[in-house]
Amino acid sequence: MFDEIDLFHRGVALQEKNEHERAVEMFTRVLDINSRYTEAYYSRGNVFEALGHHDKAIADYNAVLRYSPNEAVAYYNRAVAYGKKGDRKQAMADYAEALRLEPKYALALFNRAQLHLKMGNTDAALDDLNAAVAANPKEADAYVLRGLIRAGQGRLKDAIADYDAALRVDPKHCEAHGNRGNAFESLGDKAKAVACYGEVIRLAPKDAKAYTNRARVHLDAGRFDQAIADYTEAIRLHPKEARPYVNRSLAYSRQRHFDKAIADCQEAVRLEPRNLDAYLCLGAALAGKGLREEAIATYDKAIGLDPACKRAYYNRGVANGLLGRVEAAVADYTKVLEIDPNDGKVLCHRGVAATKAGRLDDAIADYAKAIQIDPKNAKAYYNRGLVYRIQNDNVRAVADLTEAIRLEPDHHLAYQNRAMAYDKLGDRSAAKKDLLKVKELRAARA
Repeated sequence: MFDEIDLFHRGVALQEKNEHERAVEMFTRVLDINSRYTEAYYSRGNVFEALGHHDKAIADYNAVLRYSPNEAVAYYNRAVAYGKKGDRKQAMADYAEALRLEPKYALALFNRAQLHLKMGNTDAALDDLNAAVAANPKEADAYVLRGLIRAGQGRLKDAIADYDAALRVDPKHCEAHGNRGNAFESLGDKAKAVACYGEVIRLAPKDAKAYTNRARVHLDAGRFDQAIADYTEAIRLHPKEARPYVNRSLAYSRQRHFDKAIADCQEAVRLEPRNLDAYLCLGAALAGKGLREEAIATYDKAIGLDPACKRAYYNRGVANGLLGRVEAAVADYTKVLEIDPNDGKVLCHRGVAATKAGRLDDAIADYAKAIQIDPKNAKAYYNRGLVYRIQNDNVRAVADLTEAIRLEPDHHLAYQNRAMAYDKLGDRSAAKKDLLKVKELRAARA
């Protein structure tokens, strides 16, 4: 017949093999024999926690503390269980008690930092992480979490230093490599970002997120074939995830492979019928192929999903404008400006549509507002100069076209239109000089 010590060791062996239900039975038998066997309560509590039975785990940790009230690990484990239950107040109290008993308990400091973050207490989380790495300089996860916080604060170089520290402790820490890549990407160092994501892929070849991260950098850098290859691998790993299809469609569209882009977006919509980005990218691919009616219908669906989607209204406005539906284009641009009144780009587009509709004063008002928002908006000056030319107000036309040239010295169309305005004003010398400049600029571009 087994005594409680033998039964306890059998329970531990079962626990190590992840035979949790049988381990619970064994630890319970131990406690039936000896109700003060604190290690059995502690071990059974850990098994209950692994099974997600948080209340039962807490009851066993309570028993440990009843017999051994200065057991810091029991307070720590109970804090973890309370945290998983959502009882943050009690979890914080238990972490505090564990740290009162063991002030350099690095794991308790790390877990309390995570809880502080969930509660929005960033400064307190940083304090705990600073203490955690001081208590245990080999706690790689603490460096990684501190790096993540610092990155969120815009302290990207400090974040990279933390990821480097984590990798000195654990060179195979995939999260550290991945987060380091994110930081380099934010700093604009695409080469280092790609290297970091590549390291994640080397260590974890089935990490789809690493492929999508590296693909994003390739896409931004114009390396479309590499981006497509990485998105394709992410799709192979997770064929039922819509996002890689949407992103791969962007790369295909940049290569003007619109049929492939359309197919990817359609698959994304099939997988996620309410995926707004899939509809937006599908609309863009259809428009790129010249299927503007189909594109407009797709943008209609996007607007149905999100009536405040600026991009959908803007893209639909562009498509309507290309179809000659200037009033519909004006309406779409107006909707964008109701959402964001300070979008200078859209003001310029609405100004163009208003000009085509013959509402020149409305166009001038839009360009004036665009200039007020951004005094360096050369396009707004140029377009307003064209409207003044249409109105035969050549003095104002010259003034605006001159400003456009000051902002963009190689704007050959501005020189060309200013030459015409000078000619109308009778300044043949200035007109001739501008036309010579046009020839010079065109020759340089040839």
